[in-house]
Amino acid sequence: MTPSITTSTTALEAQNEALLTRAAELESTWYRGPRMWFGTSGEPVTGTQVAKHLDAALGAMERDGWEPGTFGLREALAGATDVTGVSVSVLELVICAHTGASAAEPRLWDTVPGRTLDQVRTLLLAGAAYARRYGPRDAAQDTQRA
Repeated sequence: MTPSITTSTTALEAQNEALLTRAAELESTWYRGPRMWFGTSGEPVTGTQVAKHLDAALGAMERDGWEPGTFGLREALAGATDVTGVSVSVLELVICAHTGASAAEPRLWDTVPGRTLDQVRTLLLAGAAYARRYGPRDAAQDTQRA
């Protein structure tokens, strides 16, 4: 790689790291206890479940085409209620960490005029990275790591 690409990649990685750290700080002030990682039914949701859901949403958007208002985040995130709800909360943390907003609705975020597929892709990838890093693990993951 050329030095400018390495510098750009390093800067991007540092920016992403700062974003994930800020999102974790927001989670600790917004939610008390494990509330963040429970669906509306009261059932726990793991970080892996959320990451897979966000990865699948990105895959659907790339496969089917992203068209805000027709096929956007609202449609791509549709799925099991508990996993969808926690996924939306994770994306809200990432958006707020990035923008400084105190609240955001991710399923409307992609309808803002001028939004690009690259921005939506970046949001979903950051959300999946956050869920993998900070979300609770399930027993099977702990067994595999032992």
